[in-house]
Amino acid sequence: MKRRQDSEAASYAAATNTPSTSNLDPKIYTVAWIAPLEIEAQAALHMLERRHRGRFPVSRGDDYVFHAGEIGGHNIVIATLPAGQEYGTGSAAALASQLKRFFPNLWFGLLVGVAAGLPDLSCRPPRDIRLGDVLVGLPEGKSAGLVAYDLGKETENGFQPLRYGHVLAITEPIVRSAIGSIKIEAPNEAPLFLPYFEAIRKNEHANGTFDDPGQDRDVLYISQAGGASEPIERAPRPPSKRTRVWYGPIGSGDKLLKSSQKRNELRDKYGVIGVEMEAAGTLNRIPVGVIRGVCDYGDHHKNKEWQPYAAAMASAYAKAVICQIPPAMGATQSHIAVAHPAKGQLVPEDVDATEAGPAFEVFHNLHQSIPLSRNPRFTGRSEVLDELEQRLFTERQCSAMAIVGLGGMGKTQVALHFAYRIQERYQDYSIFWVAAVSESTFEQSYSDIAGNLGLRKKNDKGINQPYRGTATTSSFQNGIKEESDVKKIVYHYLCSSSAGKWLLVLDNADDQELMFGSAEQPGIIEHLPKSESGRILMTTRSREVATDFAQFDVINLKEMNPTDSISLFSSSLIEKANLQDESLVVALLGDLAYLPLAITQAAAYLNRTQMPLQKYLNLLRGAENDMITLLSREFKDNTRYPNSRNAVATTWLISFDQIQKSNEDAINLLYLVSCIESKAIPQSIFPDSQSMETEEAIAVLCGYSFLTRRGSSDIFDMHSLVHVAIQVWRDKHHKTEQAFTQTISHLTEIINYDQRSNQATRRKYLPHALSALHGSDDCKIKPRYVLCIKVGNCLFEEDRIRESIERLEEACEWASGPLNNDQELRLACQCYLAAVYTYSRRPELAIAMLEPAVESMGPTDHRKSSIEVRLQFELAKAYGSRLRTKEAIDMLESLMKSRKEMNPDDQSEFDETLVFEQELARAYYHDGQMQKTIELCELVVDARERILLKTDLALLKSRNNLGMAYLNGGQTQKGMELLESVLETKEALLPKTHIELLITRQNLGIACLQNGQNEKAIALIEAVVAGMVTTLGEGDPETLKSQRFLARAYLQDGQSKRAMALFENLVGIYQRVSEKENLERLLSQRDLAWMYLEEGQVRPALHILEQITTVEQEILADDHPERLASLDLLRKARERLKEKDIVPPEANAEH
Repeated sequence: MKRRQDSEAASYAAATNTPSTSNLDPKIYTVAWIAPLEIEAQAALHMLERRHRGRFPVSRGDDYVFHAGEIGGHNIVIATLPAGQEYGTGSAAALASQLKRFFPNLWFGLLVGVAAGLPDLSCRPPRDIRLGDVLVGLPEGKSAGLVAYDLGKETENGFQPLRYGHVLAITEPIVRSAIGSIKIEAPNEAPLFLPYFEAIRKNEHANGTFDDPGQDRDVLYISQAGGASEPIERAPRPPSKRTRVWYGPIGSGDKLLKSSQKRNELRDKYGVIGVEMEAAGTLNRIPVGVIRGVCDYGDHHKNKEWQPYAAAMASAYAKAVICQIPPAMGATQSHIAVAHPAKGQLVPEDVDATEAGPAFEVFHNLHQSIPLSRNPRFTGRSEVLDELEQRLFTERQCSAMAIVGLGGMGKTQVALHFAYRIQERYQDYSIFWVAAVSESTFEQSYSDIAGNLGLRKKNDKGINQPYRGTATTSSFQNGIKEESDVKKIVYHYLCSSSAGKWLLVLDNADDQELMFGSAEQPGIIEHLPKSESGRILMTTRSREVATDFAQFDVINLKEMNPTDSISLFSSSLIEKANLQDESLVVALLGDLAYLPLAITQAAAYLNRTQMPLQKYLNLLRGAENDMITLLSREFKDNTRYPNSRNAVATTWLISFDQIQKSNEDAINLLYLVSCIESKAIPQSIFPDSQSMETEEAIAVLCGYSFLTRRGSSDIFDMHSLVHVAIQVWRDKHHKTEQAFTQTISHLTEIINYDQRSNQATRRKYLPHALSALHGSDDCKIKPRYVLCIKVGNCLFEEDRIRESIERLEEACEWASGPLNNDQELRLACQCYLAAVYTYSRRPELAIAMLEPAVESMGPTDHRKSSIEVRLQFELAKAYGSRLRTKEAIDMLESLMKSRKEMNPDDQSEFDETLVFEQELARAYYHDGQMQKTIELCELVVDARERILLKTDLALLKSRNNLGMAYLNGGQTQKGMELLESVLETKEALLPKTHIELLITRQNLGIACLQNGQNEKAIALIEAVVAGMVTTLGEGDPETLKSQRFLARAYLQDGQSKRAMALFENLVGIYQRVSEKENLERLLSQRDLAWMYLEEGQVRPALHILEQITTVEQEILADDHPERLASLDLLRKARERLKEKDIVPPEANAEH
């Protein structure tokens, strides 16, 4: 062994220190750095800490020359495409294939270079990617973090990417882990890699240096109608925030992207953050980490000016990733790695089984000792079994492996089946089975092995003595206590050449301290044998134990797939009639989370009780106590240990107890998770989420597979059955009330709902807050009702109106009761609930609730609290919605007067003032005061244009309102021009069926109608109606309003029959779904009455007009334009004028 190490050291020295004519050894290089472009390779070479001078040996058929060096103790090989070779996935695939063949010991790889960035300024928060930013491909679901959008087939519905582009291999876990250790610092991770860039920024290449071209040269263009493009103004970043890193899927294809339209289509369809041309060809050959610097935006404005800077920035990040990964011990050596007894790490070591310990003689050389029966019902897991055999036996890649997984996942059964497979296929191997549940089971297993092998020890007189008894025997022979000897005896025998070839299964090694020991007592790893002829397979619930023992040779055992689950369930059932309803079987297995132990337990219960499958499923889905009873019921299984606790819930409770002994922070996280949803748990929802203690607690729970991380993100999931088991364990320890109290209080602190808070974060928290509220009905504390208010507002923002009202009404009821003495909290509840009532077209409820509160406050003045001002504003909005326009205007004008005395430098007050002005403009609009409407709308637009981007939706909405004010104020051309501009911007930003885009397109259609452009108006509004039906549904008020405008367009274009049919249908729908005071209903009825008059049907017209004028008298002012139009038409109908004298009222567009 020593000579081998010396030889390899000499080889390495020759590779790094000899003249350039010397050969480099491909076997010592473990990291591949692929840089397809010349400028990318130059940046990579500058990142090397040490350049290896020399050449790799080549032969006929080798097409590439590689460069080599060192970073962070790793031997790096840099691969690039030859000058003049065409770029793309094909070239990259050829390079990667030869790289993999030429360097046999590659551990991981990185694909580093430049790419097109795909900004999205319309999302919240905006994805404001800049030139020079770094893109890192990270997986989502089963994607490799890369979307091969060119790989697929043409279908009758167009090009269909294969599996939606997600066909590539997954990046090596060690690379994703290294990226994750950098990403955890986001958005402040730049200091981790910027020093590497600073070190080379002034270095020269053929056309200059790698320096930053300057933010003033970074221009993003937005596409306009007709193919034109317009630059977008973006504020420069401060120097300390110059560079950002963006994580997500990256698109890869063969074609150079030079179209902003294609760019946006790829971005919106696949959610990619960038596009490049090599990764799809590389990843299925070498599972590289993809790191790209942004050099253009994938449109026709692209050039090569930014490539050096972008390549250098990506290379700096790649170097930081490599430096996060310690060099693998013995990575370049060819000898066998075995477990070090002190730390459980695999280290090179020669074994002499004759050194130390008692001498022994061997009576049986080949032995098969598997204490558990073969499981005839075992099914599936073929991929896991094949991988174990390949790595341990066929290719002999390692001498020790670990299977880790949640309790009940079937680890022991997989190991048992594997042991029997090896017994059949490799008959020259002995099989040993060791139970590592406790120290006593471990010693008992070794005692059984010693006894079955017939091992004898020599006493101090040299006489052979057979090993007798069990590990718990207290007898002494010749002064040596036998239970302390047996582990050494078996250890030294299996380390010796006398033992021959063997496989040892170490089952249920879940306890870290038992495995690796403590300061007071050594662990059982000291007694695990080491031999070039031996293999060890461990099963454990603890990822920490698995990785400490087997390092990277770990298999994570997950739930079974549905097909194998059905096969296991079928083979375990006696009464096959329960299998006749396949949908019931699939539903049951889904509820059991495809866990093998849960499936076996369910089958055992059904076999014993002969219960119909539907009844069992009902119990499982019924009361929580019934589910727990089912999951906790023990059953017999001769393929499991005698006297073991086999119920799936029981096995998890044991693990919870183990965690409680070692990590209180992990238990506290379990208490929190027990109160929230089991899926999509963001790390930021945990208390002190970024602290080292929380990170360690998460690692413990992930190690037991109670939490599973989604890829390399900060989102976690938990099995639903485990979630129930935690609740049982919590209740058993009388911690339910404490858990909910702490969880509710914590959620109340971290959830915010104001407009400036992060909407994406609120959406992540919302289902968990709802779950906590649902389970805490008996928790009558103030934070719970504050949380109700926050959740109600979040639901309102998500347009989940019914749920929002339920939560806000609950909060209002409590706040108005005797347990609350916080007056401001009561007013806040009423204010927020009133806003939802008004929005959901129930302003009368808002008015009834707010009027008493506002009347008790007295006149409006600037000394009122913000909540009192907000109450008046919400009451004014409710008045406006109820068409009590004069009252709304009076109250809003009073509020605006008080605004003038506010602090002009207060940004929140400034934003609130704009909202007040916009609502007052709306009131003026509905009151027919068009000049005042225009003046206020102009003020709002001017103010927002000074502080918002041109693409901000709030600004676009204000400009839309101004356009409509111009139209209805007689300035048709000015209104049309403004609406056309707004529409162009929205079309570039929003999906085709987005409601904001549809409303603007509808308003432009109304403008065309007023301008006599009937054909254009009809085309626009027909498209709007189709989009509204798709987005909102046929009965939505906005959809019905669009149909009314379409009917008017038909009428103005002379298509009377189509208009009549549409009006009659609309009126019928309104009569079913709306109140008689609904303004849209009244306008539709008036339009239908006018058409009846046109057709000579005077009596039906009179009947309708008398009805609507009676209603309008109650809800509209005497001089309201809509009321006057209805009275005028009624007068004409009563006078029974001739058809030619009947003129339809003006079409009034909505504001």
